[in-house]
Amino acid sequence: MPKFQFYLLDLSYKIVDGKPVIYLFGKTTEGQQICVLDDSFEPYFYVIPKSGADLKEKLLSISVEKDKESYQVTRVEPVKMRYFEKEVDALRVFTNVPMAVPNLKDVIYDWDNVESVHEYDIRFVRRYLIDKGITPLTLLSAEGEAVPEKLKIPAIKADKIEQVSDDTIKNPRILAFDIETAGIHGQKIQPEKTPIIMIALYGDNFKRVITWKKFKAGDYVEVVPSEADLLQRFAELVDEYKPDFLAGYFSDGFDFPFIKARAKKYKLDLELGLDYSEVRVSRGTPKTAQLAGIVHFDVFKFVQRAVRKTLKTDSYKLDAVAEEILGEKKIDVDLSKLAQAWSENSEELGEYARYNLHDARLTYKLCINLLPNFFELVKVVGLHPYAINRMSFSQFVEWYIMRQVKHLNEIAPNRPSYNTQMARQQRRLKGAFVFQPTPGLYKDIIVFDYRSLYPTIIASHNISPGTHGCECCEGKNKAPIDMMNVWFCTKKKGFASNIIEDLISRRSRIKEILKEKDDVLLNARSWALKDLANSFWGYLGFSAARWYCVECAESILGWARYYIKDVIDKAEKSGFKVLYSDTDSVFIALGEKDKKDALKFVENINRDLPGMMELEYQGFYPGGIWVSTKSSESGAKKKYALLDENNKVKIAGFETVRRNWSFIAKDVQKEVLGLVLREQDASKALSYVRKVVDDLKNARIPVEKVAIHTQLSKDIDDYDSIGPHVAAAQRMKSKGMAVGPGILIEYVVTKGAGRIRDKVKLPDEIKPEDYDADYYIDHQIIPGVEKIFSVLGVKKEEILKKGSQSTLGSFV
Repeated sequence: MPKFQFYLLDLSYKIVDGKPVIYLFGKTTEGQQICVLDDSFEPYFYVIPKSGADLKEKLLSISVEKDKESYQVTRVEPVKMRYFEKEVDALRVFTNVPMAVPNLKDVIYDWDNVESVHEYDIRFVRRYLIDKGITPLTLLSAEGEAVPEKLKIPAIKADKIEQVSDDTIKNPRILAFDIETAGIHGQKIQPEKTPIIMIALYGDNFKRVITWKKFKAGDYVEVVPSEADLLQRFAELVDEYKPDFLAGYFSDGFDFPFIKARAKKYKLDLELGLDYSEVRVSRGTPKTAQLAGIVHFDVFKFVQRAVRKTLKTDSYKLDAVAEEILGEKKIDVDLSKLAQAWSENSEELGEYARYNLHDARLTYKLCINLLPNFFELVKVVGLHPYAINRMSFSQFVEWYIMRQVKHLNEIAPNRPSYNTQMARQQRRLKGAFVFQPTPGLYKDIIVFDYRSLYPTIIASHNISPGTHGCECCEGKNKAPIDMMNVWFCTKKKGFASNIIEDLISRRSRIKEILKEKDDVLLNARSWALKDLANSFWGYLGFSAARWYCVECAESILGWARYYIKDVIDKAEKSGFKVLYSDTDSVFIALGEKDKKDALKFVENINRDLPGMMELEYQGFYPGGIWVSTKSSESGAKKKYALLDENNKVKIAGFETVRRNWSFIAKDVQKEVLGLVLREQDASKALSYVRKVVDDLKNARIPVEKVAIHTQLSKDIDDYDSIGPHVAAAQRMKSKGMAVGPGILIEYVVTKGAGRIRDKVKLPDEIKPEDYDADYYIDHQIIPGVEKIFSVLGVKKEEILKKGSQSTLGSFV
């Protein structure tokens, strides 16, 4: 029987002759697309009977008829399992088809002699991956014979499938696409009414823009007779290119739903899937789009959900993300004129085609750049790429646990009901301890922080949903939390602490290797392991978590507060002046001491820390500033700026690192902080602010600098009130721009009477003389710097006065 190796890219299942068959789409080591069929896997769920109950025969007799389908229990297997780390006698109940699982569960759930029913909500293909120990994108081997199937690629019915190694597919074939739409003379963009006028595709040695009007353009433009032909040609080109990954930017929320709607208008079946199926676009919000056998990779979704913490930009628009990651920007065109250019068949259409292709090219390059991180997340979590692309980190944690506890015979808890989630959300956790800073300028600052504080607390104190409140260790390993008597087992390791310990150890080994030589994949793996470990504590207190454990979450925070306070107490006893502390860091002023004293202090602290916990010397800063809160003279928490030894300013909590502020306000605040910390010169800072104010009043600041940017959190129609950013989003949508949850909105406040939302325009709609300078001065510039100047003794009303201030005195 032929044996071959292949990389798994996607999987689904179908019912064939009353039996589920898994379809594993992939690519052989020789580069051929292939589909491997596996009909050996049975759907199942768990029943935990009440003590002494014998349910086997009763379960075997169940049969449910629904929607012309018959759902049956095929066999029942008694098994020794664990539930919340306690041993239980359970029944593994096998069914004829996957849809039988939830339907039969409904029958069994309320039986008097049933304690509980579990794992009925795990999707069949995910169950397959977990139980088989198969990791997508990695190398598998299979034995089988070719069989006829209605597929675009060869099909093999496998008798055996197994994991060969964790080597991932090399040089996957990627095709990126982007669409352009245009309403008639600027009418509101609606998928049902507005045509797609161009679709760009970009791949390896391949570039194409399909359109249905002739105009002067490069040889990459292909003209077809109509929009219907454009859609069909798009499907043909995807087929011809044979991509492993079809990449878009916000293609879940815009491109594919639009393509689907336009195809429906023309009664077209765009058979993009390798099984001749159409793209499947979900209902509701947020939308998702899935292809059979091809990984649809929405770059925007991956950036927004998984990569955003590593980016400096707080805009997820293609232009901003491409500029930071690739050092390239979008081509600058006026999209508001596209509809007119199309209706008039203007020569400008050639420039719009170039713009369209360039967007597809940027998407392609971003996909290549981000795939190492994506591949490592897929390998670590173990689910198929389509799912990983659309998951949050709390979901990564849950499915990672699901895969790990399979080896421990641990039954997964069910997803909580809506009412349970609402009840959990009423519980408020006491947060981290924050040492209140005193506003002022300081010098010679040392910062310590705990290495992976929350993960190491979990590992060192054996925090796990099944280890708290054990009978064998009552009174030992008690968590330092008020009004709660919580302790954790000291004799038996919990699965959560085991998993965390493994993640930390694996990352430590990788970091040691990276010290010797840099490696893209190892860096990506380190990133994946770190973010997964750091997400654990939040997951344990997340209301929708299967393994929700408020005692665990409270204990992690309790120990975090304890260890931070411990460092503060010991630092003060050692003669250091504590300036500030937050979740896992402590800031001290050296005073008469030096760096050697600080390093000795760290060494003494670490000597007494348990398990994997470690306090690290984070750095020395010659200067720093803390400002007061809006409502009091006390220092604002998590709002400071530090000057490092390379003369760079590190900023936390100020508007420079937040949205809802204009670029000019952020720039001014950042520059003022730099002048104050680097040059200790209030007069220079004041002169700079006054110059910017004068430039604003005289319209010398470019429009793009006064743009305010924020994020749309839901669909436009779901907002109860229309704020400035929603008004801007409505304008964007009317111009054919992609608008939906997660999209970054940019707008400018212009001159005129009325509410702010009535004065909102998009940056490309106005000239510098149109923006409202007084609004930006009073509501952006001055609020951004007044607390900084307050530390220097300069009052708000003095900032705009002419004159000078003397150089600052010495730091505190």
